[in-house]
Amino acid sequence: MNFVAIDFETANESRDSACAIGLTEVRDGVILEPVYHLIRPPELRFTHWTTRCHGLTSKDVIDAPSLGELWPELSPLIENRFLVAHNAAFDLSVLRHSLHSALIPAPSVSYLCSLQLARMAWPQLASHSLSFLATVHGVDLQHHHAGSDSRAAAEILLRIKEATDADSLLSLSEAFGVSIGEVYSNHDWAPSSSPGLGRDNRAIEVTLPAGYDVSGHPFNDKTIVFTGALTMFSRNEAHRVVELFGGTPSNSVSKRTNYLVAGAQDLSRLAAGTAESTKLRKARELREQGAEIQIIADTDFMELVFAPSNATREAGKDE
Repeated sequence: MNFVAIDFETANESRDSACAIGLTEVRDGVILEPVYHLIRPPELRFTHWTTRCHGLTSKDVIDAPSLGELWPELSPLIENRFLVAHNAAFDLSVLRHSLHSALIPAPSVSYLCSLQLARMAWPQLASHSLSFLATVHGVDLQHHHAGSDSRAAAEILLRIKEATDADSLLSLSEAFGVSIGEVYSNHDWAPSSSPGLGRDNRAIEVTLPAGYDVSGHPFNDKTIVFTGALTMFSRNEAHRVVELFGGTPSNSVSKRTNYLVAGAQDLSRLAAGTAESTKLRKARELREQGAEIQIIADTDFMELVFAPSNATREAGKDE
């Protein structure tokens, strides 16, 4: 089985703001050493949320090559190759928009999404995020480092392959009914899709091991409010998760609120200085008055749910 796993980190909400890339080639089923590069994006603007996610700032990339300068080295690993990415819609969009911004023709590639495949292969799992799958399958991961993320995506894809009789990415896609995505040289694209993408009416089941002590979980005895669309859970499911770990979900922001969890679209508007939600505005005003409300992204919420020991340290940082 041959493919290249790809992962991008971005500087801000713009899809042409790639600031790091990781590429891990798999040749005949063997994972090769990841290729990792910092990238100087067209605009040296990093948001608080992206920096909090991957730790990079403008100082890290100010002397880095642009994507155009890197392209002669990167293109042999991308052009006419079969790519794999975890949440491929994001990474392939970053690739297309970043190349377009650099006035570089889009490469012709086929791709599959390891997130979609994981959902089909292991429907019983509570989450299919890369960090959760890495924990479940014992995969080493420095999450949000593009090189490490690309290697983990490659390893997860091979674990999915082991669970089937598939001997190629084509047969793997057929086994799970996931279509192969395409990027064309004119920047058009056809998304990879699966029959499991639509949310059904069944709640996501999150269960705790017998004897699990919720007193040490960051949600315990905390009041948590949500605003905007969440990545993994519906609002009702998120409320049930909070209650499972001993917290109290609330529909309104007050001085008693400990966390306000914001969806990506709400955070993008906040970072861009455009219209923000009523809950975000009230939380910000209360913080200015001294309230200890942590405003976190829904990705942070997911890490607090599924990797509490690491996420607790992250959430405790000064904002």
